[in-house]
Amino acid sequence: MVSEPIPDNANERADCVHRPWHRCNLRPQSVPANRVEEEFAQRVLGCVTLDEGWRQAVLGALAKEGPKPDHNMEIGRIYGALANLRKQHLWGAVSDEEFQTEYQSLKRQRSALEPRPSSPETPDLERAAHLLRDLPTLWQHAGVTPEQRRELVREVFHEIRLREGQLSAVEPRPQYAPLFAYSLWRGHGVVGGERST
Repeated sequence: MVSEPIPDNANERADCVHRPWHRCNLRPQSVPANRVEEEFAQRVLGCVTLDEGWRQAVLGALAKEGPKPDHNMEIGRIYGALANLRKQHLWGAVSDEEFQTEYQSLKRQRSALEPRPSSPETPDLERAAHLLRDLPTLWQHAGVTPEQRRELVREVFHEIRLREGQLSAVEPRPQYAPLFAYSLWRGHGVVGGERST
C-alpha cells in the first residue's frame, strides 16, 4: 500500500476544521461595499420593469398554481427520524459527524415539504409593484443614505449571495417574487446582460 506524502500545512488545515476556537490562517476575502452596491444596481435593479400588463399576468399565474399537496405524513416521518437520530446520538450509536450530516439532510427534506406562506394578495402586490417601480430612483437619489439603501434591500430581498466577490444570486421576499418573475419573463430571462437560469 502506497501512502501519499502529507502536505506541510495539513495540521493547520485540520486545526481549522476540528478546533474552531483556535485561530485559523484562512481568511475570508473582503469586498468593497460600493462595488457590490454598483453591481446590485446594474444587474438587479436594472432588470426590474413592470408594464401595465403585470397585474393580469401575475394574478393569472398565481391562480393557476392551484392547491398545494398535503405532505403532513411525510413531515411526521421526518420528525420521527429526527427524534430517533437524536436518541442514537445521545446513546453514542452515531458519531458527531454522522449526526450533523444526517440532521442537516433531514432538516432540508423537512423544509422542502413544509407548506409555504400563502400567495400574496392583490393589495400586497400593488404595494410591492409600487415600491419596485420606484426602487431604482430611490436607490440612486442623492438624499438616500447607505442605511436607507440597506433597509430598502431588506424590505425587498430575503437573501443576496456573493461568490468570489461578485453578486451570484438574489432571492426576493415572497410578496415580491411574482413581480420579479414577471419582470424576468417579460425581459426573456436576461438579467444584467446575462441569461438567467
